[in-house]
Formats: sequence, C-alpha cells, structure tokens
Amino acid sequence: MVQLVPFFETEQKEKSIGFVFSSTLENIDVICQKTSEFLRSKIKGIESELFTINLVIREGLSNAIRHGNENDPQKKVRFLLVINSDTSIQIEIEDQGNGFDWKKQQVQALPEDEDHGRGIIIMDTYFTHYSYNEKGNILYLEKEIFS
Repeated sequence: MVQLVPFFETEQKEKSIGFVFSSTLENIDVICQKTSEFLRSKIKGIESELFTINLVIREGLSNAIRHGNENDPQKKVRFLLVINSDTSIQIEIEDQGNGFDWKKQQVQALPEDEDHGRGIIIMDTYFTHYSYNEKGNILYLEKEIFS
C-alpha cells in the first residue's frame, strides 16, 4: 500500500493568497487562519467582515472536499483569494470532481429539517456574487466590503 504524503502549498503575492492542498477537512482551519491573517495585513478594518468571509470559505472548501473530491486525500483542492481593490475580494475554489448542476441546485427548495444543502443560500446571503463554471467544479465568489 502506498503511503499518502499530505500536500499543502501556499503562494502569496501583494494582492493575493492561494493554496493547493490534499482533500482533507483539517486543511480548512489552516486556510481560514492564513487567509484571515493575510486580509488583516492588507485591508484596514476588515475584522468586522472576517466571520462571514470565513463562513463562506468553509462552506465552499468543505463542499469541494466532501462532494467534489469525495473525501479522497489524493485529490487536490485549489483556493485563490484576490483583493481587487480596497472594496472588493474575489475567491476561486476548484476541486477535481465531476462537478454538479448548480443552477438546478440554486432553485431547489430544501425541507426545514434538512441538515445540509444550504451552501448556495449561505453564499448568496453573505457574498455579492457567486457562480460556478459550466462543469460545476470551480466556484467563483465576489464580496464587496465597506460598500
């Protein structure tokens, strides 16, 4: 049996931070911590926005790991956050899965007692814009801050 070596790569530039990592849920905490530190260092007064930013990041990453990559630690997830200006950030999350029909999921009503499937509602509530590529394995998010 081949022993899996966990993979975690970081790339930081002046206006962006990115990660490529093994599909494990434990990596989500590290990404949220490093992303928060990056945003604090680049955007004055961002603290009041960090809870909702991290909520949406956690939702997107956990969906990529659980549903997209089916909890396969040999598959990778790519995360990129870019500061467009002092008032806007963009995020991309890509998994190696088969994708899904996000437009169908977008209009589907959920039973009140359902404990999953609220990701699109969360993204729509807390971010300015969200969409996916046609395949459904790359999530695009945009959030206006201090608007």
